[in-house]
Amino acid sequence: MVAGRVSPGSSLSIALDASCTDDHAFDSIYPAAIRALSSRFWTPVEVARRAASLLRQAGARRVLDVGAGVGKFALVAAAAMPELQFVGIEQRKQLVEVARRARQRLGIANARFRVGDATLAAWHAYDAFYFFNPFAENVFCGGECIDNRVELTESRFVRDVMRADHALRAAPNGTAVLTYHGSSGRIPSCYDLSHSERAGSDWLQLWVKRRDSGRRLFAVEPGGKGRSLDVAARRR
Repeated sequence: MVAGRVSPGSSLSIALDASCTDDHAFDSIYPAAIRALSSRFWTPVEVARRAASLLRQAGARRVLDVGAGVGKFALVAAAAMPELQFVGIEQRKQLVEVARRARQRLGIANARFRVGDATLAAWHAYDAFYFFNPFAENVFCGGECIDNRVELTESRFVRDVMRADHALRAAPNGTAVLTYHGSSGRIPSCYDLSHSERAGSDWLQLWVKRRDSGRRLFAVEPGGKGRSLDVAARRR
């Protein structure tokens, strides 16, 4: 199928339908092995659309999806908000390849996917960040992980959380952070909770940086979301 030319009534047209919240319909663009991981690892369609709306309301223009998986969040959000740019960075090359194929099939121009360590990206190039508990897989039991093709250790968990914390503290005032199932770490105290609502199996929480970072303090997160080992779910 040619990118950008989606046949009416096809599974792809259903996936792009703004009124459709059917994850099974959207997930039909992915291989069976990827679909099997969806309920645990990928952001639900309805949550991704709501997240995109909240990011736009926060004034975001360029959003980094931290640990993008197969790109489900970025693709749904990009289709919902074509005026925003979404970049997903994912450490597993095979998942990025799946995300890129899905993007091409859907004909979505405002989403891009890169292979790499999201914590080493140039975070200053973005004005908003999306976290679906992206580092928690490091402390999952072996059978709960996607695969064992990348380093998954407690020491890496600590390293990733510390790098993300440093990057968020260095971000300019006005930077937006949207979390679903938490950020895997804690939100710095220089961010204020702007909005919180039930969504999917947890909460969407929008944080906005309001002041320069001083002492190494953290925000008090509703519902105990300050836990650094909140590992109920993982990623996009």
